[in-house]
Amino acid sequence: MRQLTGLDAQFLALESPRQAGHVGALAILDPSTRPSGRLELSDIQDLIAERLPLLPPFRWRLRQVPLGLDYPYWIDDPDFDLEYHVRELALVPPPTHDKLAEQVARIFSRPLDRARPLWEAYLIHGLAEGQVGLLTKIHHAAIDGLSGAEIMGSLLDLSPE
Repeated sequence: MRQLTGLDAQFLALESPRQAGHVGALAILDPSTRPSGRLELSDIQDLIAERLPLLPPFRWRLRQVPLGLDYPYWIDDPDFDLEYHVRELALVPPPTHDKLAEQVARIFSRPLDRARPLWEAYLIHGLAEGQVGLLTKIHHAAIDGLSGAEIMGSLLDLSPE
């Protein structure tokens, strides 16, 4: 168990139907550089499962203090379900930047489920030239800029293997 800081609790409190508290990134990847030439949902799920020990916030979920008398706590989710957090979709052909932007905006506009760890990842197929997108979305209460960069460094490799 780890208690949220005042700032992290504030990120949760500021959230409303018109104001999101999560941050995200979209990486455009070229799967042709992989040995198999493809990037599938199972590849992303396997990668994250393998690296979960390096990604503690990916297993944390909120535990509220009774009556809201103190800041919430992060606890390890005993019911963690990787398949819930890592999803895939495909854009309707033909691929355009507008279609990608619209889909990313739709995903990003939805709040994260506070009963689960506060992150999601989407593998987006159907981009131009066989590329795929990897959209990550995580609540700002769980990470700051530095830890976000560390998470992306843990997830992304410098070589195609």
